[in-house]
Amino acid sequence: MNMDRDIFNLKASTEATSLYILICALMDLGQPPTLLEVRGKWTGDEESLQRAVRELMRRGVLDQEHSMGEDEPFALRSRESWS
Repeated sequence: MNMDRDIFNLKASTEATSLYILICALMDLGQPPTLLEVRGKWTGDEESLQRAVRELMRRGVLDQEHSMGEDEPFALRSRESWS
């Protein structure tokens, strides 16, 4: 999974952009981008992580069907879905 540089054109918050980059990095390493994996690498607090997840879902970057289960991988959507 190559990171789509259009994430920077979205002008999302720093936390949301960081979460996107982290998810892409996990995918590049062949690791499932689950909440558990992300949380282990997230440098902010839980509240900032949850805000970032909600923002990426609201902007169409993450699939909104994600149930927030600890071991359920996040699904990235194509940039055509972003807003």
